[in-house]
Amino acid sequence: PEEGWVSERVLVEDFMDGAVSISAYLLDDSEAGRKIRKKLAGPLLRAFLKMVFTDNFLHSDLHPGNVLVKATKSSKNPLRTTYTLVFLDAGISTSLRPNDRKNLKDLFRAIVMNDGYKAGSLMVERARYERCSSLPEGKHLFASGVAEIVDEFHDRKREGLTLGAVRIGALLARVLDLCRTYGVEIDPEMSSVVVSMLVLEGLGRSLDPDLNLMKAAIPFLIGRV
Repeated sequence: PEEGWVSERVLVEDFMDGAVSISAYLLDDSEAGRKIRKKLAGPLLRAFLKMVFTDNFLHSDLHPGNVLVKATKSSKNPLRTTYTLVFLDAGISTSLRPNDRKNLKDLFRAIVMNDGYKAGSLMVERARYERCSSLPEGKHLFASGVAEIVDEFHDRKREGLTLGAVRIGALLARVLDLCRTYGVEIDPEMSSVVVSMLVLEGLGRSLDPDLNLMKAAIPFLIGRV
């Protein structure tokens, strides 16, 4: 977006000359095309994680039509090409409340550390409204439910926590269902994060199913980015 030209009703953006939709790279199944897709997957995933965990300003419509790639050949080495990702149409965006950002980080940490019970307990304690505590064993049942979901995903470490093996969007969707069942209030915007994650995961998986999701996420989870 162009600063000074944006309002609640108007969104003015740069024209990116020479950039093409990332879909063009998805269609190229040659060996060279697959190598380029792998180069694009890491920066795309890290950009998404930065939006979620660092900026708290998430582009909520990152389908392939809104992701462009600009290829630039090096002036010093014509055989070398750099690829720049361009995100279009930030008119649909999401920000989370502080506690919900903490819950999201804790869920990612829980998958790495296999401690879903603690993540579930913290979600109840941070909720502005919850009826878990009024139910017999409610908090324990909710936290155990989160632990069960996380255990299932953590067990996939044997396959590697890659985009091809892990479905973080599906995990978050199941946690949201658990919140509805036990009356644990969360930010409604979290559903937008889940949908964005599902779309981004699908795109990332098409680019490089072997990309390790948790390895990319760890610097953001421990605050090194």
